[in-house]
This record gives sequence, C-alpha cells and structure tokens, in this order.
Amino acid sequence: MEIEHNSKTEGFKGKLIGERNISIKVALTAITAALYIALGYIFLPISFLGLQFRVAELIVGMCIIFPFEGLIGKVIGVFFVNLTSLLGPIDLISCIVNIPALYCIVFFRDKKFLKYLGGVLYAIIISIYVAIVLNIAFGPPIWLSFIQVLIAEVILATIGIMLFDIIKIRLNL
Repeated sequence: MEIEHNSKTEGFKGKLIGERNISIKVALTAITAALYIALGYIFLPISFLGLQFRVAELIVGMCIIFPFEGLIGKVIGVFFVNLTSLLGPIDLISCIVNIPALYCIVFFRDKKFLKYLGGVLYAIIISIYVAIVLNIAFGPPIWLSFIQVLIAEVILATIGIMLFDIIKIRLNL
C-alpha cells in the first residue's frame, strides 16, 4: 500500500515540478513578485540608500526551488518596489542588474554548500551596482556604500537561500 502511495506522490511531484504547465509557471512568478513587493512595501523605510536592509531580498531563495519563476518574479518585484525609490528612474535599471546576479544563485542551486557562493556572488553584483548609483546620486565613496550594502545583502541572501532550501527539503521537491 505504501509503495502505491509513493508512486502516486512521485507522479504528482513530476507533474508539479518537472512538467509544469504555463499556468503554474505564471502563478509561481506572480507569487514571487507579490511576496517581494509586499515585503518591499512593508519594510520600505529601511529598504533604500546606503544603510539599507531590504527584507524583500529574502525572496532570492525562491530561485533554489523554482529557478525561472523565482528569477522573473523577483525582477518584476524589484521594478515595482523601486518605483518608490528616492533615486528615481536610475534605480529601475537594477531590474536588469538583477538578472545576472540572480543567475549566480540559479547556477549553484543544486550544488550543496556552493549555493551560498551563488548568494555571495549575487550580493556582490547588487552591492557594486547600488554603490555606483549612490555615488552618482549623492557622492559617498563607492567602497563605503559597497561595504554597507554588501553586509545586508549577504545576510539576507544567505537566510533566503537557507529558508527556501528548508522548504525544498520539507516538500521533497
């Protein structure tokens, strides 16, 4: 009886994960974007400038479970949250910067502890971009902004990857 149950579970898991249809992909992308936007707006006061701690960055971990949907959903979420940025339109470019940065997480997602290297590479790319933009807009030294943003990004990316890795393990995905 248990063998039969396991085969049913495997069939369901295959349909859900391996052979997702377009509706499920769109829904997962929308859920990722909505989570990022909700967290971004809830924690808006601490989400911008040099000493930012953008709690919404935890969503990068979604790329561990659903690489494509997590990447696209986060890029959409970043766009909508950055519409509220004090920096204006220049901060919308970060949507483009997020694509190669998130790909670092996607690339290492199935590689045990290297998935955290993907998170660190993500944090470095995002921190470089933010430091340059802050330097252009407000003039602080690039290295100072880079360090400030990097600390928060590494913490949040690591926690996000751990969180979604636990979800992946618990749901046997």
